[in-house]
Amino acid sequence: MNVLIIGGTRYMGRIVVQRLLERGDQVTVFSRGTTQPEWWEQIEHIQGDREDRADFTAKLKGKSFDAVIDTQAYRVEDVESAVGAFDGNVGRYVIVSTGSVYLEGAVDFFKHCTFKESVVDWSSIDYTYPAGEDPYGVGKRHCEKWLQENSKVPYTIVRIPAVMGWDDPTGRMWWWVQRALDGRGVIVPLEDRGLFRTLYSADAAEAFIRVLNVPKTVNQTYHIATQEILTIERWGDLIWNAAGHDPQITYVPREIIHKQPQLNTYAPPMCRSASYIYNLSKAEREFGFSTTPVEEWIQTTVDWYQEQYKGDNSEGYAHREDELELAARWKEQFGQFISGF
Repeated sequence: MNVLIIGGTRYMGRIVVQRLLERGDQVTVFSRGTTQPEWWEQIEHIQGDREDRADFTAKLKGKSFDAVIDTQAYRVEDVESAVGAFDGNVGRYVIVSTGSVYLEGAVDFFKHCTFKESVVDWSSIDYTYPAGEDPYGVGKRHCEKWLQENSKVPYTIVRIPAVMGWDDPTGRMWWWVQRALDGRGVIVPLEDRGLFRTLYSADAAEAFIRVLNVPKTVNQTYHIATQEILTIERWGDLIWNAAGHDPQITYVPREIIHKQPQLNTYAPPMCRSASYIYNLSKAEREFGFSTTPVEEWIQTTVDWYQEQYKGDNSEGYAHREDELELAARWKEQFGQFISGF
Protein backbone atom coordinates (compact mmCIF):
# COMPACT_ATOMS: atom_id res chain seq x y z
CA MET A 1 0.00 0.00 0.00
CA ASN A 2 0.90 3.64 -0.40
CA VAL A 3 0.27 5.16 3.03
CA LEU A 4 0.54 8.71 4.39
CA ILE A 5 1.08 9.24 8.12
CA ILE A 6 0.26 12.68 9.52
CA GLY A 7 2.61 12.99 12.48
CA GLY A 8 4.25 9.62 12.81
CA THR A 9 7.69 10.46 14.16
CA ARG A 10 7.09 9.62 17.84
CA TYR A 11 5.53 6.92 19.97
CA MET A 12 2.63 5.07 18.26
CA GLY A 13 3.20 6.78 14.91
CA ARG A 14 6.85 5.83 14.92
CA ILE A 15 5.89 2.18 15.38
CA VAL A 16 3.20 2.39 12.68
CA VAL A 17 5.78 3.55 10.14
CA GLN A 18 8.22 0.82 11.13
CA ARG A 19 5.54 -1.89 10.80
CA LEU A 20 4.42 -0.59 7.39
CA LEU A 21 7.98 -0.55 6.10
CA GLU A 22 8.59 -4.08 7.40
CA ARG A 23 5.65 -5.40 5.39
CA GLY A 24 6.79 -3.61 2.23
CA ASP A 25 4.50 -0.59 2.09
CA GLN A 26 5.46 2.77 0.62
CA VAL A 27 5.30 5.38 3.40
CA THR A 28 5.08 9.16 3.33
CA VAL A 29 5.23 11.20 6.55
CA PHE A 30 3.85 14.72 6.88
CA SER A 31 5.52 16.42 9.86
CA ARG A 32 7.60 19.38 10.92
CA GLY A 33 10.68 17.20 10.51
CA THR A 34 12.18 18.07 13.88
CA THR A 35 12.30 14.38 14.91
CA GLN A 36 13.93 11.90 12.54
CA PRO A 37 13.61 8.26 13.68
CA GLU A 38 15.81 5.38 12.59
CA TRP A 39 13.72 4.71 9.44
CA TRP A 40 13.98 8.31 8.15
CA GLU A 41 15.93 7.44 4.99
CA GLN A 42 13.34 4.82 4.00
CA ILE A 43 10.35 7.16 3.77
CA GLU A 44 9.27 10.19 1.77
CA HIS A 45 8.91 13.27 3.95
CA ILE A 46 6.65 16.25 3.38
CA GLN A 47 7.61 19.05 5.73
CA GLY A 48 4.87 21.28 7.07
CA ASP A 49 2.69 22.36 9.96
CA ARG A 50 -0.89 21.18 9.68
CA GLU A 51 -2.12 24.23 11.57
CA ASP A 52 -1.11 26.25 8.52
CA ARG A 53 -4.20 25.11 6.63
CA ALA A 54 -3.27 26.72 3.32
CA ASP A 55 0.20 25.17 3.33
CA PHE A 56 -1.20 21.77 4.40
CA THR A 57 -3.70 21.78 1.53
CA ALA A 58 -1.19 23.04 -1.04
CA LYS A 59 1.28 20.26 -0.19
CA LEU A 60 -1.22 17.39 -0.10
CA LYS A 61 -4.14 18.22 -2.40
CA GLY A 62 -4.12 16.02 -5.48
CA LYS A 63 -1.68 13.47 -4.04
CA SER A 64 -3.05 9.92 -4.08
CA PHE A 65 -2.73 7.44 -1.22
CA ASP A 66 -4.34 4.10 -0.48
CA ALA A 67 -4.69 5.22 3.12
CA VAL A 68 -3.98 8.11 5.47
CA ILE A 69 -3.41 7.56 9.19
CA ASP A 70 -3.90 10.83 11.06
CA THR A 71 -2.37 10.85 14.55
CA GLN A 72 -2.52 14.63 14.88
CA ALA A 73 -6.16 15.71 14.41
CA TYR A 74 -7.17 17.72 17.47
CA ARG A 75 -9.72 20.25 16.19
CA VAL A 76 -12.57 20.21 13.68
CA GLU A 77 -10.49 22.39 11.35
CA ASP A 78 -7.94 19.57 11.17
CA VAL A 79 -10.38 17.04 9.74
CA GLU A 80 -12.08 19.62 7.52
CA SER A 81 -8.77 20.51 5.88
CA ALA A 82 -7.74 16.85 5.62
CA VAL A 83 -10.96 15.74 3.94
CA GLY A 84 -10.81 18.77 1.65
CA ALA A 85 -7.29 17.86 0.59
CA PHE A 86 -7.87 14.12 0.19
CA ASP A 87 -11.35 13.99 -1.34
CA GLY A 88 -11.24 11.71 -4.38
CA ASN A 89 -7.61 10.71 -3.88
CA VAL A 90 -7.60 8.53 -0.73
CA GLY A 91 -8.97 5.04 -0.17
CA ARG A 92 -9.26 5.35 3.59
CA TYR A 93 -8.79 8.05 6.23
CA VAL A 94 -8.03 6.63 9.69
CA ILE A 95 -8.22 9.10 12.54
CA VAL A 96 -6.81 8.38 15.98
CA SER A 97 -9.37 9.53 18.52
CA THR A 98 -9.57 9.10 22.29
CA GLY A 99 -11.57 8.01 25.28
CA SER A 100 -11.51 11.66 26.33
CA VAL A 101 -14.63 12.13 24.17
CA TYR A 102 -16.49 10.49 27.06
CA LEU A 103 -15.32 12.82 29.82
CA GLU A 104 -16.96 15.84 31.48
CA GLY A 105 -20.27 14.03 31.84
CA ALA A 106 -20.69 12.83 28.27
CA VAL A 107 -21.00 9.31 29.71
CA ASP A 108 -21.97 8.13 33.20
CA PHE A 109 -19.37 5.43 33.84
CA PHE A 110 -21.31 4.07 36.81
CA LYS A 111 -24.21 3.18 34.51
CA HIS A 112 -22.11 2.05 31.55
CA CYS A 113 -19.62 -0.66 32.47
CA THR A 114 -18.44 -1.76 30.00
CA PHE A 115 -19.37 0.99 27.54
CA LYS A 116 -19.73 0.65 23.77
CA GLU A 117 -18.72 3.05 21.02
CA SER A 118 -22.34 4.08 20.45
CA VAL A 119 -22.91 5.42 23.96
CA VAL A 120 -22.23 9.07 23.05
CA ASP A 121 -25.31 11.12 22.08
CA TRP A 122 -23.87 13.08 19.15
CA SER A 123 -27.08 15.06 18.61
CA SER A 124 -26.47 16.84 21.93
CA ILE A 125 -22.93 17.95 21.00
CA ASP A 126 -22.18 21.20 19.18
CA TYR A 127 -18.92 22.79 18.08
CA THR A 128 -18.43 25.06 21.07
CA TYR A 129 -15.81 24.69 23.83
CA PRO A 130 -17.80 24.68 27.10
CA ALA A 131 -16.09 26.44 30.00
CA GLY A 132 -14.32 24.09 32.36
CA GLU A 133 -14.12 21.16 29.94
CA ASP A 134 -10.86 19.70 28.65
CA PRO A 135 -10.20 21.31 25.23
CA TYR A 136 -8.46 18.13 24.07
CA GLY A 137 -11.48 15.90 24.65
CA VAL A 138 -13.90 18.50 23.29
CA GLY A 139 -11.79 18.98 20.16
CA LYS A 140 -11.74 15.24 19.52
CA ARG A 141 -15.52 15.14 19.84
CA HIS A 142 -15.73 17.86 17.22
CA CYS A 143 -13.45 15.89 14.88
CA GLU A 144 -15.59 12.77 15.18
CA LYS A 145 -18.90 14.59 14.86
CA TRP A 146 -17.79 16.39 11.70
CA LEU A 147 -16.52 13.20 10.05
CA GLN A 148 -19.73 11.31 10.79
CA GLU A 149 -21.89 14.12 9.42
CA ASN A 150 -19.83 15.52 6.55
CA SER A 151 -16.97 13.34 5.33
CA LYS A 152 -16.81 12.55 1.62
CA VAL A 153 -13.75 10.36 2.25
CA PRO A 154 -14.16 6.79 3.59
CA TYR A 155 -13.01 7.01 7.21
CA THR A 156 -12.40 4.88 10.29
CA ILE A 157 -12.31 6.32 13.81
CA VAL A 158 -10.20 4.43 16.37
CA ARG A 159 -10.66 5.49 20.00
CA ILE A 160 -7.77 4.76 22.33
CA PRO A 161 -7.46 5.02 26.12
CA ALA A 162 -4.30 6.27 27.85
CA VAL A 163 -1.56 4.53 25.86
CA MET A 164 1.42 3.06 27.71
CA GLY A 165 4.78 1.78 26.55
CA TRP A 166 8.41 2.73 26.12
CA ASP A 167 9.25 6.34 25.23
CA ASP A 168 5.82 7.57 26.37
CA PRO A 169 5.91 11.35 25.70
CA THR A 170 3.18 12.03 28.28
CA GLY A 171 5.31 10.69 31.14
CA ARG A 172 2.41 8.64 32.54
CA MET A 173 4.19 5.31 32.26
CA TRP A 174 7.44 6.77 33.60
CA TRP A 175 5.53 8.02 36.67
CA TRP A 176 4.89 4.43 37.70
CA VAL A 177 8.12 2.90 36.44
CA GLN A 178 10.44 5.35 38.21
CA ARG A 179 8.75 4.65 41.54
CA ALA A 180 8.93 0.91 40.91
CA LEU A 181 12.62 1.09 40.00
CA ASP A 182 13.53 2.74 43.31
CA GLY A 183 12.02 -0.31 45.02
CA ARG A 184 9.79 1.57 47.44
CA GLY A 185 6.05 1.86 47.75
CA VAL A 186 3.45 4.17 46.30
CA ILE A 187 0.38 6.05 47.57
CA VAL A 188 -2.94 5.69 45.77
CA PRO A 189 -5.97 7.84 46.67
CA LEU A 190 -8.43 5.61 48.50
CA GLU A 191 -11.34 6.77 46.35
CA ASP A 192 -9.57 6.17 43.03
CA ARG A 193 -9.59 2.41 42.60
CA GLY A 194 -11.76 1.99 39.52
CA LEU A 195 -11.09 -0.83 37.08
CA PHE A 196 -9.57 0.19 33.76
CA ARG A 197 -8.14 -0.81 30.43
CA THR A 198 -5.02 0.83 29.05
CA LEU A 199 -3.24 0.05 25.75
CA TYR A 200 0.28 -0.88 24.69
CA SER A 201 1.69 1.48 22.06
CA ALA A 202 2.69 -1.37 19.74
CA ASP A 203 -0.81 -2.88 19.91
CA ALA A 204 -2.26 0.52 19.02
CA ALA A 205 0.01 0.74 15.98
CA GLU A 206 -0.95 -2.75 14.85
CA ALA A 207 -4.66 -1.95 15.12
CA PHE A 208 -4.35 1.24 13.05
CA ILE A 209 -2.82 -0.83 10.26
CA ARG A 210 -5.18 -3.79 10.59
CA VAL A 211 -8.34 -1.75 10.00
CA LEU A 212 -6.99 -0.82 6.57
CA ASN A 213 -7.22 -4.43 5.42
CA VAL A 214 -10.89 -4.98 6.32
CA PRO A 215 -13.55 -3.37 4.09
CA LYS A 216 -16.30 -3.49 6.73
CA THR A 217 -14.37 -1.02 8.92
CA VAL A 218 -15.22 1.83 6.51
CA ASN A 219 -17.20 4.63 8.19
CA GLN A 220 -17.08 2.84 11.55
CA THR A 221 -15.82 3.71 15.03
CA TYR A 222 -13.88 1.28 17.22
CA HIS A 223 -12.54 0.96 20.73
CA ILE A 224 -9.11 -0.61 21.16
CA ALA A 225 -7.54 -1.35 24.55
CA THR A 226 -5.93 -4.16 26.53
CA GLN A 227 -8.12 -7.21 26.55
CA GLU A 228 -7.27 -7.70 30.21
CA ILE A 229 -9.23 -5.52 32.65
CA LEU A 230 -6.86 -4.15 35.27
CA THR A 231 -7.11 -3.17 38.90
CA ILE A 232 -4.62 -0.78 40.46
CA GLU A 233 -3.32 -3.73 42.52
CA ARG A 234 -2.68 -5.78 39.37
CA TRP A 235 -1.10 -2.77 37.63
CA GLY A 236 1.24 -2.14 40.56
CA ASP A 237 2.15 -5.81 40.90
CA LEU A 238 3.10 -6.08 37.24
CA ILE A 239 5.27 -2.97 37.21
CA TRP A 240 7.03 -3.57 40.53
CA ASN A 241 7.66 -7.23 39.67
CA ALA A 242 9.07 -6.24 36.27
CA ALA A 243 11.43 -3.88 38.12
CA GLY A 244 12.53 -6.71 40.42
CA HIS A 245 10.77 -5.51 43.56
CA ASP A 246 7.78 -6.40 45.70
CA PRO A 247 4.89 -3.96 45.29
CA GLN A 248 3.51 -2.00 48.24
CA ILE A 249 0.49 0.24 47.73
CA THR A 250 -0.78 2.42 50.57
CA TYR A 251 -4.33 3.71 50.15
CA VAL A 252 -4.82 7.14 51.67
CA PRO A 253 -7.96 9.33 51.39
CA ARG A 254 -7.51 11.97 48.71
CA GLU A 255 -8.33 14.74 51.20
CA ILE A 256 -5.46 13.67 53.45
CA ILE A 257 -3.01 13.50 50.54
CA HIS A 258 -3.90 16.94 49.26
CA LYS A 259 -3.60 18.51 52.71
CA GLN A 260 0.13 17.87 52.52
CA PRO A 261 1.74 21.05 51.10
CA GLN A 262 4.02 19.18 48.71
CA LEU A 263 1.32 16.75 47.54
CA ASN A 264 -1.63 19.05 46.91
CA THR A 265 -1.71 18.12 43.22
CA TYR A 266 -0.75 14.45 43.66
CA ALA A 267 -2.63 12.32 41.12
CA PRO A 268 -1.24 8.93 40.01
CA PRO A 269 -1.97 8.31 36.32
CA MET A 270 -4.64 5.68 35.61
CA CYS A 271 -6.41 6.21 38.95
CA ARG A 272 -10.15 7.00 38.63
CA SER A 273 -13.04 6.84 41.05
CA ALA A 274 -15.29 5.09 38.49
CA SER A 275 -14.40 2.04 36.45
CA TYR A 276 -13.45 3.02 32.90
CA ILE A 277 -13.75 -0.04 30.71
CA TYR A 278 -14.06 -0.01 26.94
CA ASN A 279 -16.20 -2.71 25.38
CA LEU A 280 -13.94 -4.30 22.74
CA SER A 281 -16.41 -6.71 21.13
CA LYS A 282 -16.87 -4.71 17.93
CA ALA A 283 -13.13 -4.48 17.15
CA GLU A 284 -12.56 -8.13 18.09
CA ARG A 285 -15.44 -9.26 15.88
CA GLU A 286 -14.93 -7.04 12.84
CA PHE A 287 -11.16 -6.87 12.36
CA GLY A 288 -9.74 -9.47 14.73
CA PHE A 289 -8.33 -7.06 17.28
CA SER A 290 -6.12 -8.67 19.92
CA THR A 291 -3.45 -7.49 22.34
CA THR A 292 -0.06 -8.49 23.73
CA PRO A 293 -0.21 -10.09 27.20
CA VAL A 294 0.06 -7.28 29.75
CA GLU A 295 2.90 -8.83 31.73
CA GLU A 296 4.93 -9.18 28.53
CA TRP A 297 4.73 -5.56 27.37
CA ILE A 298 5.13 -4.14 30.86
CA GLN A 299 8.39 -6.09 31.24
CA THR A 300 9.57 -4.77 27.85
CA THR A 301 8.66 -1.23 28.88
CA VAL A 302 10.30 -1.34 32.31
CA ASP A 303 13.46 -2.77 30.76
CA TRP A 304 13.56 0.06 28.22
CA TYR A 305 13.24 2.74 30.89
CA GLN A 306 15.87 1.09 33.04
CA GLU A 307 18.36 0.65 30.21
CA GLN A 308 17.71 3.51 27.76
CA TYR A 309 15.73 6.37 29.27
CA LYS A 310 17.75 9.59 29.54
CA GLY A 311 15.08 12.14 30.39
CA ASP A 312 13.96 14.03 33.47
CA ASN A 313 12.40 12.68 36.63
CA SER A 314 8.71 11.87 36.50
CA GLU A 315 6.08 14.37 37.59
CA GLY A 316 6.19 14.97 41.33
CA TYR A 317 9.25 12.80 41.91
CA ALA A 318 11.04 15.71 43.57
CA HIS A 319 8.61 15.12 46.45
CA ARG A 320 9.13 11.36 46.55
CA GLU A 321 10.24 11.45 50.18
CA ASP A 322 7.06 13.32 51.12
CA GLU A 323 5.02 10.55 49.49
CA LEU A 324 6.84 7.87 51.45
CA GLU A 325 6.73 9.80 54.72
CA LEU A 326 2.96 10.21 54.41
CA ALA A 327 2.54 6.52 53.64
CA ALA A 328 4.51 5.59 56.76
CA ARG A 329 2.54 8.01 58.98
CA TRP A 330 -0.79 6.84 57.58
CA LYS A 331 0.00 3.17 58.15
CA GLU A 332 1.15 3.90 61.70
CA GLN A 333 -1.93 5.97 62.57
CA PHE A 334 -4.29 3.56 60.89
CA GLY A 335 -2.70 0.65 62.71
CA GLN A 336 -3.21 2.41 66.03
CA PHE A 337 -6.84 3.11 65.13
CA ILE A 338 -7.49 -0.54 64.29
CA SER A 339 -5.86 -1.72 67.52
CA GLY A 340 -7.84 0.76 69.61
CA PHE A 341 -11.09 0.01 67.85
